[in-house]
Amino acid sequence: MALGLQSIVTIDGITAPMIEHAAARGIMRGTLLSRMTRIGRSDALALLEPATRSRKPVPPPTREEVIAHLLRTPAGRLATAKRLGDYASTYYGAA
Repeated sequence: MALGLQSIVTIDGITAPMIEHAAARGIMRGTLLSRMTRIGRSDALALLEPATRSRKPVPPPTREEVIAHLLRTPAGRLATAKRLGDYASTYYGAA
C-alpha cells in the first residue's frame, strides 16, 4: 500500500493520519515528503524513525572494561605477560 500524507495508519495503538504522526514526532511536511521519495511509501515506521542517532555523549569505558578488552587481544596478552615478567624479575631479583 502506498502511503500518502493523509493516509490513516496505526502506530503504537494510535490511529491518525500520517502527517499527524509525523508532527507529533517533530517531522515537518517537507521532511516527510522527502523521506517518502527516498525511502518509499510503504513502511510508516521507517518514515517516522529519527533521522540520526542520539547525540547523547557516551561515557568513556571504565578501567576494567579497557583491561578486559586489552586482554582479549594477542598484543595485550603479550604486553601483560611481559609486564608481569618484568615485575617478577624486579621483585625477586632484589631479594
